[in-house]
Amino acid sequence: MKGFPPKNETSRRSYLNLPRLWKKPTQRTVLVIGGAGYIGSALLPKLLARGHRVRLLDRFFYGSEPVRNVLNHRNLEIIRADFRRVDKLVECMEGVDAVIHLGAIVGDPACALDHDLTIEVNLMATRTIAEVAKGYGIRRFIFASTCSVYGASTDDALLTEESSLNPVSLYAITKLASERVLMNLAGENFSPTCLRFSTIYGLSGRTRFDLVVNLLTAKGIMDGEITIQGGDQWRPFLHVDDAALALLHTLESPLAQVHQQVFNVGSDEQNYTIQQIGEIIKEMVPSAKLLNLGLDGDRRNYRADFKKIRDQLGFVPRWSVAKGIGQVIDVIRSGEVKDYRAAKYSNVKFLTEEENPVSLVRHESSWAYDLVKQTSVISGMTPLVLVAA
Repeated sequence: MKGFPPKNETSRRSYLNLPRLWKKPTQRTVLVIGGAGYIGSALLPKLLARGHRVRLLDRFFYGSEPVRNVLNHRNLEIIRADFRRVDKLVECMEGVDAVIHLGAIVGDPACALDHDLTIEVNLMATRTIAEVAKGYGIRRFIFASTCSVYGASTDDALLTEESSLNPVSLYAITKLASERVLMNLAGENFSPTCLRFSTIYGLSGRTRFDLVVNLLTAKGIMDGEITIQGGDQWRPFLHVDDAALALLHTLESPLAQVHQQVFNVGSDEQNYTIQQIGEIIKEMVPSAKLLNLGLDGDRRNYRADFKKIRDQLGFVPRWSVAKGIGQVIDVIRSGEVKDYRAAKYSNVKFLTEEENPVSLVRHESSWAYDLVKQTSVISGMTPLVLVAA
């Protein structure tokens, strides 16, 4: 690894765009896993601007374009590897003060493509990463979870971190299972924090158009139609830049405030029904038609309460849904985004059109399948494991 410059030589960035109430932070060396994606590409510039040293572990599934603006920063060290590789994890943990784990197969459709792969990447790898971090004595461990763990809620009240959980997708199940793994590992020398993000919207280095606000806005502008299925389902929403800000708040908060804690991340006023989201977009794109196509199979329905993160960490989002919609409108009308349907803007499309999911399994696990096959041949047995071509 190339290493970092001495701490007393670290360049300082302007704090003008950061909360005035924050004091000069304790400079940390932070390992960000999966930091070249949607949230990570918004987080890295914030960490570097605050004077932190960042070690990025990422497979660069979507290339390096999402983090192009910080690639040459002197306090950014890049390890290009799959985070399931234990040897790379061990290498990356050396000299680290905190771990922010963002890496995952994200979203219900993408996770449904290959259940075994999803469990391996989202759950099994999370446990391994946490165990290695704990073994290295790294106390701060921040995990990106989701409010989808509340699933199909029948409770009309705002859901707190103590409310009943009812995940209805494999994505949400693996995130909830990972939370439980991390909390079971917690102790005097290991302080996991789980952030349950609201449904994300807005632009980052790796923008997505498979999320409801961005998608419906793009459809309204480019197709002239805002199509909604059902519409009475509640969701909490959060701008991607605010998701990154919440991670920064958590990293820089006193350890006692975040030790073994779960936080909903968002704001009470950004709980909306899908119908309400469509109506906001319609107001801002009046030429588009708002069409309700009837009920669909998505049973998720929940409104979240965000008092805990507001009171304990002082986190308040800066963005509103309307402001985020305006941001998406501007980038489409400018011509910067020419086709919101392109595979690079969708997790599930990218997996199915650009990257064969089987190759992700074989990337790290093929040796085991090959060895079983070879051993079966030597013993004269019919191979019990079929290896995908």
